[in-house]
Amino acid sequence: MTRGLSRTLSRAAAREAGFATPKAGLAVRTSGQGGAYRTVFSFNAMQVPVTDALAYASQKLFDFLDGKVRIKGGTARLQFAVLTTRASTINDNAALTWSLGSAAASSAALTGTMVNVLAATGRTLDGAGAALSAASVADVAAAATLDGTVTPVDLYLNLAFATGTDIDADGTLAITGTITLLWENWGDNA
Repeated sequence: MTRGLSRTLSRAAAREAGFATPKAGLAVRTSGQGGAYRTVFSFNAMQVPVTDALAYASQKLFDFLDGKVRIKGGTARLQFAVLTTRASTINDNAALTWSLGSAAASSAALTGTMVNVLAATGRTLDGAGAALSAASVADVAAAATLDGTVTPVDLYLNLAFATGTDIDADGTLAITGTITLLWENWGDNA
């Protein structure tokens, strides 16, 4: 009986909180009720293409429902692999910066709403070939309130390379790890 109830409550929390963006290699589980939630993003070699011309990329992870969204805290542990030939695409020891924000990356300098959930975190891609890099860990250090009363808030994983010498041609990153967010939806005052 508890298995059925547990599944029902989990599905109710997911409907009440928002919607995960369907993506191969990404699993999202939301629990909680009454406006207080815990969302866990699990990555299993989720692929993100990065173009040489931009040297940055984003992957939308979540659509929160209407309302003011208060990010209370969280943790992240990600590893990155390069699936394309390193010598001609994303180079060995490339300097990658990643963050979580309510806006998709729009430049190689991750700032503003591109980093308003989790600050820009640097990681050298030290894995050889398609091997995973050492883990990059980060915490959601400061609570943030995002106003989704007019337009619902989105959540993006943003990626950028510091210099043009880090990437020589279009490449693909694979992301493995977990991000856990504790958050609240304070409702819509409209």
